[in-house]
Amino acid sequence: MTTTANILSPARWKPFAGLADAVCRRAFSSPEAFLYEVTIAHALADVVTPELAKHSRGHVLDVGAGGGTVAARLVLDHELTVVALDPSAAQVRRAKRLAVRVPGLSACSGSAETLPFEDASFDSVVSSCAWKHWPNPAIGVKECLRVLRPGGTLAIIEIDGTVTPEAFWGFAKRSRVPFGMKHAYLRFAMRTVVGVAPSPSELAASFGDFPVATSSLKNAPFTIAVATRN
Repeated sequence: MTTTANILSPARWKPFAGLADAVCRRAFSSPEAFLYEVTIAHALADVVTPELAKHSRGHVLDVGAGGGTVAARLVLDHELTVVALDPSAAQVRRAKRLAVRVPGLSACSGSAETLPFEDASFDSVVSSCAWKHWPNPAIGVKECLRVLRPGGTLAIIEIDGTVTPEAFWGFAKRSRVPFGMKHAYLRFAMRTVVGVAPSPSELAASFGDFPVATSSLKNAPFTIAVATRN
């Protein structure tokens, strides 16, 4: 009998590190952005938005916001004002179209390593599953902390790079990937996005000496790192 475990044993997907780097260490192209928004974005938002909302208040920056799905839910469900920032031109266009229908949401282009904002501009900064796309995550985290106001909180959620195929399969089933292609998506995800995702300790290390707390999301293959600026 074929199982998720023997389809994707570590010995079969670890050699794909080069592919993972090529796929993930850059902004999405227009076709990639479209596929992500159609298949993954809403499932991810279902999982991460409630967690990010716990650490958000006031004026929020969402770094690596994609098409703005999570940012829009923070506005609509939690009465926040949110700026959705992403390096992908296709995703920024999508987020700007969404912002027309969601008062309190705005969108702009930019990278985590060079945030186009003054110091202490936001009450909260959040990011979901974008850390692995940043060319230099440590610089990205430093920039996120820079634009926080005193007392503000930075919350970053990322895939747990130590997750097993069995654990990731639970999320794959929640996605909008067509049912007959879910195992193919699992193979792709384990070989690419999980391949460059950090372990919880690596995510924490990107904060340098800044105090940070990490924990696993319940029933989901993600880690959340939270830090508060004094």
